[in-house]
Amino acid sequence: MEDEPPHIRVLGTFEVTRGTRRCTPTAPKQRALLALLALHANEFVPTSRIVDQLWTRGAPRSAVAALHGYVTAVRRVLTPSWASSRNSHPVLTTRPSGYVLRLEPHQLDLTRFRELARQGQKAMAANDCAQARDRFTAALGLWRGAPLTDLREPGMFDHDISRLEREYLELLRARFDVLLCHGDGRLAVFDLEELCRTYPLWERFHEQLMLALCQAERRADALTAYARAYRMLSSQAGIEPGPRLRAIHQVILTGEDPSDRGHRHERALV
Repeated sequence: MEDEPPHIRVLGTFEVTRGTRRCTPTAPKQRALLALLALHANEFVPTSRIVDQLWTRGAPRSAVAALHGYVTAVRRVLTPSWASSRNSHPVLTTRPSGYVLRLEPHQLDLTRFRELARQGQKAMAANDCAQARDRFTAALGLWRGAPLTDLREPGMFDHDISRLEREYLELLRARFDVLLCHGDGRLAVFDLEELCRTYPLWERFHEQLMLALCQAERRADALTAYARAYRMLSSQAGIEPGPRLRAIHQVILTGEDPSDRGHRHERALV
């Protein structure tokens, strides 16, 4: 019976499944190797890079030989019927001085996450807020928590995790734009207040919070949010709010509607 194709999830705890069966490697180095290759699925990953990431505190002389053993073990996890005597593996292939993990888009949550986000951005550009909302919501549904929470050895995946978390925040920002587009900013106030506290230097969240408060008919709170943003930016980064944030503040002071069905604020900031 032909092996079922593996499915890999990195947006949360690291998981590998085939059908309904979980087959995540238990050995730490094998898990880390497969996670690294999954983060760069369908890309060539040099052996030197793999060694540097698997042995963050300095690789032993036997690192490359050990890596070959880990690769063989991972191949058997991905395709149990595979025999090492065959010329090639159907998923994890060898290239000169490196490896490529070949996965179809539906086999990796990260690929689906990015594709849904791209589709949502395309819909937003076409002013199709309903379609954008559906795509962004579907993408966010794939996010199960901090990426690779069970593989966070210091230095091993720091850069990759930071990049993924930024993509997640950008997607959240886009989804809040959709809510504002629909005039549903009141639904985002609580989440935006928390994000402004957690990421005080992300001015876009402060802008969205002010707009959301206005849509919730809390204009005074929107002005208070601006004052708070001003203090945070000044004390933590030594800068003043940017032109977009100042423009929204000015519109609110004049008594105008800064949202205008979710689009006027964009024109005001040109």
